[in-house]
Amino acid sequence: MCVVNTALFVMAYDYPTEKLYVFVSDDGGSKLTLFAFMEAARFAAHWLPYCRKNKIVERCPEAYFNSHHSWFDPDIDQIKMIYEN
Repeated sequence: MCVVNTALFVMAYDYPTEKLYVFVSDDGGSKLTLFAFMEAARFAAHWLPYCRKNKIVERCPEAYFNSHHSWFDPDIDQIKMIYEN
């Protein structure tokens, strides 16, 4: 999950999307890696707009969910459920 969190963190940068590319190399050692990134792409469709809307600076999902900031957000439960499932 560490690599997935890092990719999500980078994709959530407040930077022009046409100037930012995320490349992930997979050695083919595990089908789980491909599945994890497919799930991350699905989660990113929810996470990235949420970060932009709420001006979240701590954009690594795992770090944000473990922070005290997430306790005060009523929408975070739905985002967290998508992340964990």
